[in-house]
Amino acid sequence: MANIERLNSRSAIGQRPSVLPWLGILFAGSAALGAWFLIGPALGAGPYYKVGWHRTAYQYSAQIVLLFIPWALALWAWRRGARASVRLLIGGAVLLHVLVLFAPLPQSQDFYQYLFYGKIQAIHGANPFVVNPNRFWADPWFPWIRWNTQPSVYGPAWILLSFSVAKVIGSHLTLAFATLKLVILALDIAVMAMIVALGRDRPDPERAAGWGLLAFAWNPLVLITVPLAGSADIGIVAAFLGAILARRRGRDGLATVLLTLAALVKIYAVIGLVLHLVLLARERGSRRTAAHAAGAAGLAAVAYAPYWAGLSTFRGLGEASRITNLGLAGTIQRSILTPILHWVGVAHWHPEASLAIRVVGVVVLLWAAVWAVRQARDERRLWWGALVVLTAYVIATPWFFYWYLLGPVALVAVLPRNRLTYPILTFAATSLITISIPWPSAISIVQAVLRYGPPVAVFALQRFGREATREEERPGRVVALPVPTGAILPRATPAAK
Repeated sequence: MANIERLNSRSAIGQRPSVLPWLGILFAGSAALGAWFLIGPALGAGPYYKVGWHRTAYQYSAQIVLLFIPWALALWAWRRGARASVRLLIGGAVLLHVLVLFAPLPQSQDFYQYLFYGKIQAIHGANPFVVNPNRFWADPWFPWIRWNTQPSVYGPAWILLSFSVAKVIGSHLTLAFATLKLVILALDIAVMAMIVALGRDRPDPERAAGWGLLAFAWNPLVLITVPLAGSADIGIVAAFLGAILARRRGRDGLATVLLTLAALVKIYAVIGLVLHLVLLARERGSRRTAAHAAGAAGLAAVAYAPYWAGLSTFRGLGEASRITNLGLAGTIQRSILTPILHWVGVAHWHPEASLAIRVVGVVVLLWAAVWAVRQARDERRLWWGALVVLTAYVIATPWFFYWYLLGPVALVAVLPRNRLTYPILTFAATSLITISIPWPSAISIVQAVLRYGPPVAVFALQRFGREATREEERPGRVVALPVPTGAILPRATPAAK
């Protein structure tokens, strides 16, 4: 009885439980690991700004997975009403992200690949979309890259950024490294600011902004993917969140530009532009939409102009689409379908399995895209559809890497809770699980079960909880959001359209 009275007393004076204990543990663990990334190589524990051929994307996954425990508990505490100031959340996240910003790259060598593509154009005067990097094998930067026979799979927006860095810095790799990392940091901090700005549009700004910062900026996966590895996907995240903010402020033209730039970083982001144009047609009519589509096409044409070589411009994408790794679709192809086809006597079992998985993946993606287009009838369903398509891309493509989750994680951080919120956040943690068992043939299957099983279970089980039945959390329902001061409301959809 005394406990109930104390709780009522605390509620009456506006006091709430704190999330600081879990944040403190998460900060301490992340800072310790970040310090190791930064300082460890200088103490002789590994190469410092040296070529790291032996490193893999999952080298430190065991330590990183442990950080998801206090992160999950912090999210749970926040969901239960625990709070911390937005300033503290931003300040702590920025400190952690800056700590690992200039550390050697233990998680991915793709960052050097960006720089080398830029140098191919800026210094060697060649087209990184059609020329293999190994043509410049004598370049001092060449030993740093991993994909030495792979033309660029990144869009012209990202390659132009890399070109600009290489053009300004020249052949000094360390300065080029630091300069591009600072650009990544600027995008990273801009994303945090947009999470807070989007939270202010929600009925409970403190709750929404804090949840978004915890889900994204404090996420261990984001820590190792954005400031540490410098993933290009942060450009897509920044463009998507900027487009959400622009649409809510009635600036459709800015949203079109941002979503076009996102698609010009990586091709999968084109779904955001497509859904934006579909909703624009329903809100503003076909003439207005045609102007936006023409503007997007013009921007893409200008970006591709320095690189255009016909269909050969997309040779890198075609070659990369043959990659098969330990994602769900890749595991099904390599560890289940290929042995079955071999066992039943199919002559070319490996290419047949590869083709079958890719056909199924294309069908799944097309189905998700068509469904999302049909759903895009208001602002909320637009981004819900984009989230569904990005999730389908993660599941259906046999070349999945964990940094593909940046977009989905960012969307669930700023959107009202929906059926994919907790599965995506769960998968952010489990996607880094790696195992070692004495049965090599079973490793990929067991690992896939451990990575994909928990988010699938969360998705299935939440349907039976009270959370999934709350009206305000059901995707597809029209929910009135507060209108910011100065926002331009969209016109009613013309009856004739």
